Amino acid sequence: MSPKCPTLHQTAIVTDDPLLAARFSCSLARKGVYVAVLDGPRMTRDDADAEVLRRNNALARLDAKKIVLTGLSDVSTAAMSAKLPKNRVSLCISDDIGSFATSERRGREPLRWGHSFIGAGVLRALYEGRLIEFGDGAPTVAAYSPRTVDHLVICEAGEPLSEVIAANYAFALGASLQIIPQVDSVEAVSLLERYYSIDLGGASQASIRDELESQLRTLCGNLELPQQGALTFFTRSLPFGVAFPELPSTHLFTYPDLGIAVVNGFSAEQPGTRGVNIGVLVDPERTRAPEIEAAAKILPERGMFVRGYRGAGATVTDITEMVHLFPYDLLIFATHCGDTDGYRWTYQFIDSEGFERELVVDIAVGVGQTADPDKLDVVQFTRFHSLDGVDWSDPVAKAKLHVGTAIRDYEKRIRNDELEPVKKETIKRVRMSAAMAMHDHNYIAIPRALAEHGSPVVINNACVSWHELSARFVFAGARAYIGTLYPVSDLEAESVVVKLLDKGWGKCLPHALWSAQNSTYGAGSTRRPYVVTGVYPQRLRVTREKNTPSYLLKRLESARDNWQRHLTTLSALSDDVTGKRTEGIVDYYDREVASVRKRWNL
Repeated sequence: MSPKCPTLHQTAIVTDDPLLAARFSCSLARKGVYVAVLDGPRMTRDDADAEVLRRNNALARLDAKKIVLTGLSDVSTAAMSAKLPKNRVSLCISDDIGSFATSERRGREPLRWGHSFIGAGVLRALYEGRLIEFGDGAPTVAAYSPRTVDHLVICEAGEPLSEVIAANYAFALGASLQIIPQVDSVEAVSLLERYYSIDLGGASQASIRDELESQLRTLCGNLELPQQGALTFFTRSLPFGVAFPELPSTHLFTYPDLGIAVVNGFSAEQPGTRGVNIGVLVDPERTRAPEIEAAAKILPERGMFVRGYRGAGATVTDITEMVHLFPYDLLIFATHCGDTDGYRWTYQFIDSEGFERELVVDIAVGVGQTADPDKLDVVQFTRFHSLDGVDWSDPVAKAKLHVGTAIRDYEKRIRNDELEPVKKETIKRVRMSAAMAMHDHNYIAIPRALAEHGSPVVINNACVSWHELSARFVFAGARAYIGTLYPVSDLEAESVVVKLLDKGWGKCLPHALWSAQNSTYGAGSTRRPYVVTGVYPQRLRVTREKNTPSYLLKRLESARDNWQRHLTTLSALSDDVTGKRTEGIVDYYDREVASVRKRWNL
């Protein structure tokens, strides 16, 4: 039985304090209602404004009538308060918790809990209708199940705030919760790398899959799986669900922006919300893609408005613009994906603390054509390789390294063109670059936002497209993402996608994908390359719309007008670089508006 999507509580919590998040959640809780918890904006990041914007967008989707700001830094509180309606913001401290609870809840003895496994304590308090208080020496356990349930939530430890969000998620779905140990980051990278390179020879793929499945199950410990039902994994990076093929599963990343990802998923399934009415299909013709042909037939029959980018129409520039700016609800890719070749550059400099530093970075480049034949649009992916001879991916060695201001100083000097590499090398693979092959060049997807600040469903049928791109697209706003762990054939890709869009239509997305893989590979097979990310109860569905082209035109015109106003502001500030980029966005919307008007005679 698939869980019903919960309704959304009209009060949301924004905090960086997991204990305050837990206590306010218990005071607000109601059966079948999800209480949203968002972490505060990270104001030390270069894109601090975007941090605030993402949270504001999530709160708008939530339609929160009251927003509790608590346990935040003064800077974060001020940044959030400045953007939110003043009549909806409540600046709260722990003494205010009781005022949000019912008298019945306040009258019960609060649950006393320790400082570990706080998610399990929160879920127990939620089911028992009690407040919660934390103290040293109080009892703790790693799991809580109120009764026989058909949905199990498994949360990897290491991010206490994520445990609170997982508990709220589980309570809203009527599920149980199990906290599992945090996975060592080196082991996690090694596991993902083995999935990534599963077809590079050596042992048989089947034996490698069996071994990896065994490792993932061991990392989860002894889970009390429901006999029927489903699983949601809150994970730092690993696709635990592939190790449990007997049940459908989905994944949510514990960091960053877990709270936003849950809101994006649940809000899309509220009564009266639009379905996936506008779809985009991308086939650069770099590989056979029969699934795109099939989708082009199936989706219009479902009542969807479908746009295609094919062959020479699927260039890096075309797809980059579309991914960011076009207001789609569903996006399907079919192409090659994998880490690309690139460069290793070595920098030597004295940091602002006076220390001599040597920083080595790996760089991958994606290139797009522009309207100006003398200019190219270049996207650069940079991965830190080592600092002062210490491997950046080695957490044990890095823990002993004084990083100090080295990284911030490097980034600042690079932005200001004040630093040049002392050594340049070419390398065959830039790890984590996850480049997708377009018709003209590699598309390195590092989206800042998707679908004109929308929250679409993304199905990426490219090989090995889950590892890095799942997190990037969810961070940019995707409410659900389906990708692959290792290479798939064109026949597999067609089978899974067609079944997902056909028999899986209208079903919870993780269950639809599970059924599609069972049908394609067999229920007992360990070959399950597809992994889904996002809240469990969300579906592919179309809602009735009087005139989708007219709706699309209004969205495009509104976006154009907003960017035009922004451009006017930038011109006054004489910001040349940002101004030219914004001019390009306005030009994009001008072209799209004209195209839609002409095509649909509007």
